[in-house]
Amino acid sequence: MIYFLWLIVWGIVGILMMAIGYVMAMVPLVKFVSDIMNGRPPTFGTDLLTGTVLAVLGYLITILGATATFIRMVYQLSYEATQEVLRGKPTGAAPVAPTVAVPEAKPAGLPAGQQAQPAVQQPSLGKPQQPVAPPTPGPASAQKYCAFCGRSIAISARFCPFCQRAQP
Repeated sequence: MIYFLWLIVWGIVGILMMAIGYVMAMVPLVKFVSDIMNGRPPTFGTDLLTGTVLAVLGYLITILGATATFIRMVYQLSYEATQEVLRGKPTGAAPVAPTVAVPEAKPAGLPAGQQAQPAVQQPSLGKPQQPVAPPTPGPASAQKYCAFCGRSIAISARFCPFCQRAQP
């Protein structure tokens, strides 16, 4: 919002300077043109030059102020997005669905004395998985492991493709 206010400020300053320049230059410009049209030698006054310079400066202030404001806005947005990525909050990522605990069902019809096998636990979507065993780097290994979720990623990866976090 502040950037749009700056655009308005630059526009008002530039338009005021252009209007002052046009008012200063209008009468001498009309006299200059009428002298040329009537065959008289034209007189070139300082009011014409001053008004023209003010009008051009007002135009430049408007254009350069709007451009500088736009560049500042793009810089600020890209800086904030970079900080979010570095803090581990990827932009545009889909929200993670909450996990619901499901009670274990007891199988029916097991003979007495035989125990049920524990169910294989599905990985939760909300927490990053930890590696089962620490990786053993080999000399010919072209893989590394994410510092946050533990999955195998390319050695040149700057961000994990699974958890979207920046790698140290």
